[in-house]
Amino acid sequence: MIVPPSFLFQYQLSVLRIDDLPRKKGGRLQLPDAARVFVPATMNEGAAGFDLRLAWNPDGMGIELIVHNKKVEISGRRHDLKHSDHVLVFIDTRHTANVHRATQFCTALQILPSDEAAHDQPTVLLIDIAQQRGTHREQDANGVVIAVESISGGYRMELWIPAEELPGFAEVPEIGHLGFYIVVEDTELGQLPLSIGGDFPIAHDPSTWLKLIL
Repeated sequence: MIVPPSFLFQYQLSVLRIDDLPRKKGGRLQLPDAARVFVPATMNEGAAGFDLRLAWNPDGMGIELIVHNKKVEISGRRHDLKHSDHVLVFIDTRHTANVHRATQFCTALQILPSDEAAHDQPTVLLIDIAQQRGTHREQDANGVVIAVESISGGYRMELWIPAEELPGFAEVPEIGHLGFYIVVEDTELGQLPLSIGGDFPIAHDPSTWLKLIL
């Protein structure tokens, strides 16, 4: 396996705090350009394929994802992920970068920007992480707010994850950081990771996730 350039560095991405999220008007996050974060995959061969903006406050975390270079409409079926456009988001509220097995403070979200089973509306599911050491079963993905719109050459997805959906998030402002990873799985473009891809254990090993400085 050829090691991608993005794997050769440890990243700490600073995330903007915006206290009036989620927005009271307009129903959108409307994250400013200052919320844009570096996508390490841009160091690898070819473009990353997406832009990413992140923001947070004590009430939760906001994510804006813009996927580029698509020629076909987004589509998906939650029971057929292999043939569906979808996004995976991983968050660890006790990130130490040296733990290789997910703990009870890790959360994984599976997002379909367009879900045939939901009349082509976006859906969000909480999913299990392989070999996770304990989970918080009270989590409810229905609390996550999502908006998706098609744009020229791709789509824009905005996601607001309330603090209540992230075990241990109440202490994160004091801790000052958390673990984060995102992977776009696209039937047309292939896998678009934040840094390294499926050749690494990103789906279950928190040490492969990046650190966000809050």
